[in-house]
Parts: sequence; structure tokens; C-alpha cells
Amino acid sequence: MNMTASFGTAEAIRVEALTTLAHFEKISPAWQALGERAGMPAGSHLESWLAPVLKHGWARQPAEVVALWRGGTLCGLLALRPGRGPLRRSWTSPLSFLGTPLIDQERPEAILKAFLASLSGKALILSNVPATGPFWDMLGRAVAESQGTLEVLDRWERAILLPKASFDEWFNGNFERKRRKEFRRLRARLGEEGKLESLAWAAGDPLDPWIDELIALEARGWKGRRGTALAADAAMATAFREALHRLAAEGSLRLWKIAFDGKPIAVMSGLVKGNQGWLGKIAYDETFAKYSPGVMLVLDATERLIDKERLALVDSCAIPNHPMINNIWRDRLALCDVMIKGPELSSISFDLLRKAETTRRRLRSSAKALVYRITGRQKS
Repeated sequence: MNMTASFGTAEAIRVEALTTLAHFEKISPAWQALGERAGMPAGSHLESWLAPVLKHGWARQPAEVVALWRGGTLCGLLALRPGRGPLRRSWTSPLSFLGTPLIDQERPEAILKAFLASLSGKALILSNVPATGPFWDMLGRAVAESQGTLEVLDRWERAILLPKASFDEWFNGNFERKRRKEFRRLRARLGEEGKLESLAWAAGDPLDPWIDELIALEARGWKGRRGTALAADAAMATAFREALHRLAAEGSLRLWKIAFDGKPIAVMSGLVKGNQGWLGKIAYDETFAKYSPGVMLVLDATERLIDKERLALVDSCAIPNHPMINNIWRDRLALCDVMIKGPELSSISFDLLRKAETTRRRLRSSAKALVYRITGRQKS
């Protein structure tokens, strides 16, 4: 894929397909710069996050990164699964949390139209993108103006934090008096048993000990028993560590911890870029479950996010109906998977592709539900 598109008097936009790790490394400075100029939150496509995941996951899951250039300036970027068939898909990994492409804030609709034009004769599935807001509105306009079609395949919601003026205002308005009292009681009880500390990683502090604690705590919990902890996936664990180091270097990393008598009992990571944040991995010591250390940590992180970060929105990145975070963060972000018809693809072909994908998803969902019933597992 290497084409050029022009819209009105705007400078032509060149679309390039990058298919090797060497290509990604070559554009690294331009990719980092685009992340600073992006007009809409796209945390999963930031170079500091996606590049390590691509590098360490490449052997089992290669990708095709679509890079859009305006002159010599990188103005858009989206990772796709490789393939030459009529249906293209977003590239995802166990560390993916949002599918929004990285798009320059200057003339973003022209960039998106150039990308759609490159899909000539094909359809595209974009996964995990916001179903409302600026990107969704822009996508709808770009598809319509390109004589395309946009179909929602799946839609769901997940918890987000829309910060108030202060943590105290949020806390008092978010929970009834009985529940606020219970949170304080649990913290006080644990504090009576030993030294209880609420800590946040600071730039310049050693980072690897925090990462080690998070990975180790997760491995000792239910994810470790199930085999889905990060420690069970060496490639993703290495990618996660490298990504956190990159985020730390650019000032975007957040880490929070609850320690009891000097030992971590809950650790959580986070990413902040511009006026938005995303929660990362969270793990807690299940021997302290009666004190709800995970809830305690989320509340402490929420206080810092509201009173110190002054963000517009923080995405939990959790599964729908998460039993813990949904009861703490009450606001919701609508997300969806969409299928887009590109130029020159017939409506009949698009409809056949859509029906096949809908059937595939239905069968996969039924198979998962059967596994959960047989094994007694819960969604996570």
C-alpha cells in the first residue's frame, strides 16, 4: 500500500504500509512527535506503548502499520493485521485498550479520508473505538463523504472517571454515607494491624521494583492460577516493562501502591497523555481480600487523579460490567467494533462480509459461554 490522495487545496497525503520492525524503528522520532500533536486520545497507538508491544509480540503476531504522511510529516498511524483479502482488521494484543488511530490535530478529517481511500475494494473492522464523541462524529462524516458504509458490529460500555472539582466533592457525591463509612472503617482496621502506606511512583525513583511487584502480585492471584497473568506470557511481560520505561521517560507513567508493613498488597499502573488518562494493570494480595485493597488503591489513585492531575477523563480500560470498578466509577464510555465499506467494494460484497463476521462473532460468543459454564470461570 503506497498511494497519494489530495483533498481540496490541502497538501497531498501519502499512505504507506510498514511491514517490518526496521520500518517502525526508522519512523520512531516522527511517531513520537505525532503522539504529542494528536488531536484525539489514542493511547494504544502511542509510540511509547505500541512499539514495544509490536517488537516483542512480532514472532507470533506480526502487523502492518499504516502510516500517513503530509509532505515529510507523519500525520496519521494505525496498526492492522496483515492480509491481502477483502477484509482488513485492527491489530490488537493482550495489552491493547483502545482502537482509536493516531491522527494529527491539523486537518484530521482529510487524514481519515485519505486512509479510507486506501481501502479501495476492501472492508475494514475497527475494534474498540469510542461510539460517541469527536472521533466517532469525524469517522461518520468521513465514511459518508467517501461514499462508504459504516455498520456497528458490537457495542458496550465501560467505567470512566469524569473528575469533579475536588476528590472530596466526588467522593461525597458518588457514595452514600453508609458506604463512605465502610471504606474508612476497612482502612482504619487494616491500619491497626500494621503500618499502612499509600504510595505513588515519582520520576527519578527506581522503576523496575514497582514493575516486579505488580507482575508478581498478579501472578500470585486468580490470573496466575488461570494462566492469564502477565508472568505467563514472557513476550508481553517484556513489552509491558519496556513500555512502562518509555512512558516514564516521557513523563506519562503513573504507578500507585498500597503497602502493608513495607510489602505491596495492591499495585496499579496508569498512563496520562494530555488531559486524558487510562488505567493499566491492577493486582492485589488476595490474603488481604477482606480489607478490599484493590478498592482502597483505586480510591487513592482517584484522589491523585482528581486533585493533582486535573484531567478531563480517565478510562478504566476494564471489561464491561466489571464488578469492582463499575461500583466505584459511575460514568460510562460507549465503545464499539465497526465494519467500514471502502471505495470500489460493492454493497453486495460488503453485506456478505458483514453477515459472515456477525456469524463468526455469534459462534465465538456461544463457545465462550459454554466454556465458562463447564469450567465455572467468570469473565475477566
